[in-house]
Amino acid sequence: MLDQQGSYAHWSNDARASGLNWDFVRYDTLEHLKNQLEEQVFDAVIVPCSMRAMVDIDLMSKVAKVQPGAVRIFLGTEYWNASMKARAAEVAHRIFPGDTQIQELKDTLEYQIKLIRLLNRSSLQSYITNVGCLPSPPRIYRMLTDALTSEVADMSAVSEIVEQDPAIVAQVMKQVNSSFFGFEREISNLKEAVSILGLRNIRSMALSNQLNKQFSEDKHWDMFSFEKIHQRSLSVGRLAQAIARRAGASKAVQDQSFLAGLLHDIGILIMASHDPVQYKKLLNYSAKKQKPIYLVEKAAFGFFHGEVAGAMLALWNLPPQVVEAVMLHHVPHLSVSTEFTPLTAVHVADAMLPSIDVQGECDLASSLSLRYLDQVGVMEEVPQWRLVANEYRVRMVSNI
Repeated sequence: MLDQQGSYAHWSNDARASGLNWDFVRYDTLEHLKNQLEEQVFDAVIVPCSMRAMVDIDLMSKVAKVQPGAVRIFLGTEYWNASMKARAAEVAHRIFPGDTQIQELKDTLEYQIKLIRLLNRSSLQSYITNVGCLPSPPRIYRMLTDALTSEVADMSAVSEIVEQDPAIVAQVMKQVNSSFFGFEREISNLKEAVSILGLRNIRSMALSNQLNKQFSEDKHWDMFSFEKIHQRSLSVGRLAQAIARRAGASKAVQDQSFLAGLLHDIGILIMASHDPVQYKKLLNYSAKKQKPIYLVEKAAFGFFHGEVAGAMLALWNLPPQVVEAVMLHHVPHLSVSTEFTPLTAVHVADAMLPSIDVQGECDLASSLSLRYLDQVGVMEEVPQWRLVANEYRVRMVSNI
């Protein structure tokens, strides 16, 4: 960990006293840690936040590139503004208060390390390679991410990036003029549309659009409509964002909930487009045995569509909490978190909206995990969320 002030010098002793079999390596300078990233493999990198927010965030971005298998933790962002905190959330697995003790980090670190190892196992990585997933995210997404982290990017610059892909322009204009926003006039100016939707939402839609084009249905596919999956995922994303907003989550969590909702079922499209014949058999078996599709996938492959998508998104260094939400939206109880996260929002949204029509009446939606909601402490919010979900259900059904 980076400990320039010596505030955490006691952690090694505390770990041993608590029976934790961890080796802590402290670095007193930023340069020393950067050099060691090239020479030594770490399970986790912990950075206590300083007043130099961009320096700390740039360091963590380097960690993500050089050691993508390391858990990234910030300690304390109390002195950072909302913009800096949002940027930190792009690269960190978790952000803890500055006075957090090592014992409080134990479960989270062990859980995050386990998730990373699950996503990096050879069978899953081999599958990702075989289905033709790109080694890096689409170019437009990368350009919008650069704009997001830039100090000088404005809506004109963002509009110029979006204009490079007519399909994304069409999607942006379609969404801003949809009944969801309910404007009395038609929005025809791209810059205005970009301003209304926001850079993070534009970036999310650009990535979703590119993936939808990459993983398309076979002409003989007749089990369900890929386009309806896309439409439902947009509804899940919007509902997840609304749920996060009602829960009082930060803007960063709201935006990550939207992105994770958009991508939560991309693993289904990857698997169905890669081997349509086999996946049709899995859907039929799921319907016949009344078993959730993710369990049928797990039995057949050793992994399920959430893990497939999670492995791809992790490879692209998408925000860790987005990866977690996509990976675990069917099984949120595997999380050790007791806080509201994008996983909470996406799981609830997916469970509260109806599945699309699938031949054989296979249900692709999640089942609401009351055990998990109780763990996070949001059970009392469920009735209100159901009312909000009903509004989105009506919109979704009318669109589909």
